[in-house]
Amino acid sequence: MIIKPFKLSIDNLIFLMLGSALIGIAVSYGDFYLFHFFVGLLGFFSLYSIKDKQYKFSIKKIVTNYSFFPLIMFLWYSLSIIWSPSLLLSLKYIFYLFCGLLIQFSIIYYAQSKIKLDHLFKLFSSILVLELVIALSESFTTFRMPVSPYSSLIQFFGKDPVDFTQTGLLFRYSNLNPPTGFRWNTNNLAITMLLMLPFFLCSKKISIKIFGAISITTITVMSASRAVFLGLIVIYCLYLLIIKKRIGTIVLVWLITISLFWGISKLRYIEDPRINEVANSIQALELYIKGDLDIGGSLQWRRELIDNGLEALNSSYGLGLGAGGSLAYQEKIGAVAGRFTSMHNFWVELLVEGGVVFAIIAFFWYTNIIYNLFIVYKSTKNTKLSYYGQSLLLSTIGFVPAAVAASSTIYFFPMWIMLGMSISVILIYKDEIKLNE
Repeated sequence: MIIKPFKLSIDNLIFLMLGSALIGIAVSYGDFYLFHFFVGLLGFFSLYSIKDKQYKFSIKKIVTNYSFFPLIMFLWYSLSIIWSPSLLLSLKYIFYLFCGLLIQFSIIYYAQSKIKLDHLFKLFSSILVLELVIALSESFTTFRMPVSPYSSLIQFFGKDPVDFTQTGLLFRYSNLNPPTGFRWNTNNLAITMLLMLPFFLCSKKISIKIFGAISITTITVMSASRAVFLGLIVIYCLYLLIIKKRIGTIVLVWLITISLFWGISKLRYIEDPRINEVANSIQALELYIKGDLDIGGSLQWRRELIDNGLEALNSSYGLGLGAGGSLAYQEKIGAVAGRFTSMHNFWVELLVEGGVVFAIIAFFWYTNIIYNLFIVYKSTKNTKLSYYGQSLLLSTIGFVPAAVAASSTIYFFPMWIMLGMSISVILIYKDEIKLNE
């Protein structure tokens, strides 16, 4: 087999940059990621390439109906510096947004054909499967990624370790190990796994379906992320309803689940201590999912953050606080529970910072992507494109409740990768339609 030598080109640099974006904080020192290195390198070579082309650059493929809104978002947030409470936080937020948009547009630019889309999928799937294995290892062994808040080596990477006793996580009360994978944060890891789940479920191989479902559900439980767990339930139900069209199976599963929880709850009154312990554990899990058991007071301080944000939005007469405005406002009035200033609800964050009109436009834009992914899945005759369409359809829907788990997803690269891949799939399908006309 002949191995082709690596050629330093714009496409190859984009490919490496996107891979480093998914790796994220796993290869970093302090706040500087491997991703930032490739962004700088890509920027330099892009300018050099444009110079060779006499500064002619076509963005026709990049600027589409689906990616036009993020450009408007960037311009609106940049303009909001005028009224934003903090210039420094606004510039920081805009930098986060710039990185996200760069990832999204790079995917659209690179994956202009199904062949290149397949290349990206293989790259992303390889990285995510590796992260899944690492997250399982972190959950059940003493292994830790060196760049993990719970690693003994973390200080060598310019970061401070996290003290378990200072967290409100479930792991304070058990011997469970919170996995972080490549994401630093347990909630961010859980969301990443959720976005990955549909690609396992929509696979034609039963072994891959089972492995993915069990592994990702396990990691989500170990991450103790209520919102992501809800997102998993949504994905499983939609998979059976939309993809497999098994309404009877959904009804049967829910009846069995409800009966199981009801039956086990009755075992709490049996004197056998082992049976009683299992029953109480199931009841605790049920209360935690419903929100009646609030470990670490997360529901309480999340509600307070949202109330503060909506109050600030009202004082702006619906215009919005601007880029980074919610964080600046919360820092001004004091951290909730003594340490929380981020909104911890991305959808409310968009509303509070972008304003009412902006939030409505964002809602229709995101809904339009979901609708078009459904059209791709139902209409395309290309098996691989249909697989991408149905998987991303479930991911984008499941992300809606799951995004609430993170402090903010504006700098959460897997979200931007999901959006970029979704738009690329839609555009390739549109090109397919044109060729068949």
